[in-house]
Amino acid sequence: MSDGGIIQNFQERRQIEASIQALGDTTTEAELIAMAQELVERFPPDGLAAAVLRHLGEANSQLRGGLGHLCALLPPEIIAPRLREIVSNRQKSPLERITAQLILERYLGETVSPALLSDLAGNNDIAMQSLQEALEEGRTNRHILLEYVTQMQEHGVDTALMVLDLLDRVPPSDRVELLRLIAQDQRGSVARAALERLSALATFDAAPQALRALHTLSFTLPPALAEQAQRALRKLQFTGKRYQPPSPEGWRALLSPSDANGHCVIWFVRNASTAERNDGVLIWVRLVLHLGVFGCSGAENLEETQLPPQRAIGELIPLEPSEEAHGFLLEAPFDVGRWLLLQTLQRHWIQKDVDELPGEYRLYNDLLWQFAPPVLPEAYRSFFHEERTAISGQPDMEELELAATQLVEHPAMQVWTKWASNVWSMLPPLPISLLPEQARGVINHILHEIEALPQRQQFLEGMTAALKTQALWLAISGDHKAAEQATILSRWMQSLPAPQNPLLIQLLWTGLIQQEQRRST
Repeated sequence: MSDGGIIQNFQERRQIEASIQALGDTTTEAELIAMAQELVERFPPDGLAAAVLRHLGEANSQLRGGLGHLCALLPPEIIAPRLREIVSNRQKSPLERITAQLILERYLGETVSPALLSDLAGNNDIAMQSLQEALEEGRTNRHILLEYVTQMQEHGVDTALMVLDLLDRVPPSDRVELLRLIAQDQRGSVARAALERLSALATFDAAPQALRALHTLSFTLPPALAEQAQRALRKLQFTGKRYQPPSPEGWRALLSPSDANGHCVIWFVRNASTAERNDGVLIWVRLVLHLGVFGCSGAENLEETQLPPQRAIGELIPLEPSEEAHGFLLEAPFDVGRWLLLQTLQRHWIQKDVDELPGEYRLYNDLLWQFAPPVLPEAYRSFFHEERTAISGQPDMEELELAATQLVEHPAMQVWTKWASNVWSMLPPLPISLLPEQARGVINHILHEIEALPQRQQFLEGMTAALKTQALWLAISGDHKAAEQATILSRWMQSLPAPQNPLLIQLLWTGLIQQEQRRST
């Protein structure tokens, strides 16, 4: 190899090393994944695979998580055999071998025989070292604690209980944040054990942090575990240990319109305290109103210029198309956003197959639930009263048809008409000379197909929840007439057969018109 080639390879290796180390400095999952993708695009896979092996023993949990994301993007025939070799090599450190096993199983979907690591059974030294390092780094970047807990969940209950036992050996103030995250483990025995330890910590110097953690968990855990947290708080009150929620001053909620499938996005924002300080917060949550919480990302330590500008309640904030499909958000009361999130969480926990809450939601939800319980303002409660949806007598079809015709024209309903356009795009193109009565026949056929769907009930439940939330959004924006129209339509959404539902009919008509307009341009 020429001197130039040697120098080039040396420089490339230095660049790879610097980039690998930078993985440990990321503070969000999205940032970590983006950096791993950039590495794969910049450097050859063999060089990256070699770098991964050199860093398997790194103490930084965030960096090790980044290695996993990086390996998931590398050709498996290059990285998998090398990782297997590390797992079986007893000359390597326990941390290197365990990290290689974790990457193989979690990121590459491969099975590793327990026999390959049988010599490490009962060795808690490496686990204690890893725990202490995660706690130390978590003081300045708590995303590292989320990565630590995520990696812990890849192992059995015994490993989680071992970590809890090891936590008993560190100072009480260092335990709280990790216990709060472990209390959100899907495995009930692990979550209960973490809650018990948080309750016990309330008698130590860490009492304020432990009380805060129990308070926040009481909102976001499944009902049985939430009750355990609430019970612990009540018992602690008898001993004089009482949590005092802070004021939510500086916090805001920005709401997107809901769409026809029940999707809604909330941006929770804490303004920077001054223009010079970078203590702002942005938490983005995606709700499927009738099913649960399905997405979240967050960032702390933001400057004022990195946050959406403050608006008066009811005003719109325009967005770039890449930021939200709706194109705008509505400035809303902070408690309205939290109330919607809480209602959706309750729906989340009653599903037959309960999904784990998003990782960054589990990390950042304490910022949202540290306050007093959210209260929906009186002016908006009628949209969600059960009696508003009770059906008595026959519907006024003229009223419903007028409400549907006018509501669909509202700018906030654009995403609903996109749903209808998507329905038409899945069908063969209709003749341009289609007569109105022929179009009505096609729409009627589509609605009969919807009526026969096995998931019809869930589909209509989603639309009902979306209409109620749309009514709330419209009322906050000041359009009370449109809010009432959405409410009227929500009352009859599930009881009317699809072929007789004025909103579905109007949406499909509008979608057909838009489809034809696109074809003619």
